[in-house]
Amino acid sequence: MNDPELARALRSLGRTLQMLETELRHGCLDEGLLADIESHMERGIAGDGRCIVLVTGVDNLRENTLTPRPERIADTIRACEKLKDAIEGVTAMLG
Repeated sequence: MNDPELARALRSLGRTLQMLETELRHGCLDEGLLADIESHMERGIAGDGRCIVLVTGVDNLRENTLTPRPERIADTIRACEKLKDAIEGVTAMLG
């Protein structure tokens, strides 16, 4: 992916993460948004060497959603925040 394509893909991923975080703050875990995040990664972000940290972040996000437990929502919100920070870091390198 060239820089402008990657920047667009990262902005789109960031918007999807923001929507998921909003849903989580309302107590809802939207599986469709999780699937969208996976789809963003599969469309090229995961294959770009500059985005290795994002692959790990998405894996962590997904793992937080798998086990039903009282902290699941809060842990997943924190994982969203960390992933958004990682996206900002990669985007800053592009600029």
